[in-house]
Amino acid sequence: MGQRLAPLFCAFLLAIPAANTLAQERTTDLILGAGATMGFATDEEATESRTGLNAAGGFSLRVIDMIGLRAEAGYIQKGAGAEITENGAAGDLSIEVDYVVLRGLLEIGGDFHILAGATMGRDFRCNVAIDVVVQGIDMSSEHTCDEMDLDRNTDLGVTAGAGYNLGPLGVTLLVTEGLNEIFANDDAPDGRNRTISLVGSVRIPLAG
Repeated sequence: MGQRLAPLFCAFLLAIPAANTLAQERTTDLILGAGATMGFATDEEATESRTGLNAAGGFSLRVIDMIGLRAEAGYIQKGAGAEITENGAAGDLSIEVDYVVLRGLLEIGGDFHILAGATMGRDFRCNVAIDVVVQGIDMSSEHTCDEMDLDRNTDLGVTAGAGYNLGPLGVTLLVTEGLNEIFANDDAPDGRNRTISLVGSVRIPLAG
């Protein structure tokens, strides 16, 4: 009987360090980050980009070794522009839309990791600026999208990228491709959002 229990007792002793290691791998970090975003529109006439702010905070949960989940909420400035050259007019059209965003990302890797997931944003500021001269007369103006009766869609997109952590500090490159049109009106400018973001961050361990 004692001989039969000995292997079981040894297996139990070996399982204790393995369980402790797994528990240590399941960590939760608070992530705070800020950086810059370059925004484009997918419409071929939108030749100008907008560089804006990208700030976010969230949590990273390490589920198992090398695999984690990240949930973030933040603020991002998107937009695009185009040149106007028709009917004697020459100038630029700029659309600036600021969003509150939610992101859910799968994180695979260690210090160097890849990210993939989905993004949802809702605008809280939208402006259209027209800097144009018609036959020598300055006709420039700026209006909110509400003043121009431009309805905005919820900004849904897919996000992918990569990041690197050096201790508590990290840097992340993200590319987001919008899935629906920026504006809901049939007579509004065409185009979906497309952004490239470079964000620096700090990780604060909460559990692990």
